[in-house]
Amino acid sequence: MFGWIIVGIIALPFIVMAIFLLNGKGAFLIAGFNTMSADEKAAYDKKALCKAVGWLLLILTVLMLLWPLSSELGAWLFWLSFVLFMGVTIGFVIYANTGNRFKIPADPDSPAGVKVRKPMSKGKKAALAIAIILSIQFCIGIGVSIYRGERDPVISIVNDTIHINALFGRDISFSSISEIKLIPENMSQIGIGNRTNGYATTGQVLKGTFQSVEHGHQLLFVAARSAPTIHIKITNGIDVFISYRDSETTKTVYSMLSSAFAGR
Repeated sequence: MFGWIIVGIIALPFIVMAIFLLNGKGAFLIAGFNTMSADEKAAYDKKALCKAVGWLLLILTVLMLLWPLSSELGAWLFWLSFVLFMGVTIGFVIYANTGNRFKIPADPDSPAGVKVRKPMSKGKKAALAIAIILSIQFCIGIGVSIYRGERDPVISIVNDTIHINALFGRDISFSSISEIKLIPENMSQIGIGNRTNGYATTGQVLKGTFQSVEHGHQLLFVAARSAPTIHIKITNGIDVFISYRDSETTKTVYSMLSSAFAGR
């Protein structure tokens, strides 16, 4: 429900602006265009530009509405809609800024009333190329973060130390552990608390530090709605909780950790 509320707050202004723009009005809402001088604005087909941006906003709104659905249908839907969201946005930026799509300035040397398209200047081409490269780099960075966040943690034991390979992962020495147990409930039932320094998507995949009433600060590497959950109690530190989407994987990892801990 919280995801729907957040997306709704973002999507509603998009829909209102889209309806306005699809009627060929509201060019002042378009970033970049609204900062141009009157002469520069006169060189553009405002109606065509407004309608194109309006359709863009409607498409992005539909894609955003898929995000909260991923909590029910799976993380794959979030990934798919996110990639399409970024791809459509970058694609529109490239489309709108190449080939003078919406810019049809009058050529003073042409016959009266005839308008021709002028080629984009080298400076504008360079600025567009830089913007596209930065956008791609940003998308790659976001994609890598999401990939690491959504990926199940990889647990290994090396030299009396539990190594958690994941976003916000860390090494835990057996000497700092007081108990390792398997809790039948999932993390949502145990108590997630509030995120203080971590990763979370639609409340399902949680990684990093969270503050809860029950356990205070806790380090989570969990699929919040999957049970059981591994609880690693730390003597003088933050307790660690681990669970996988597949309950059998959680049980297998627990068996490995508990056996190794019992042998110390």
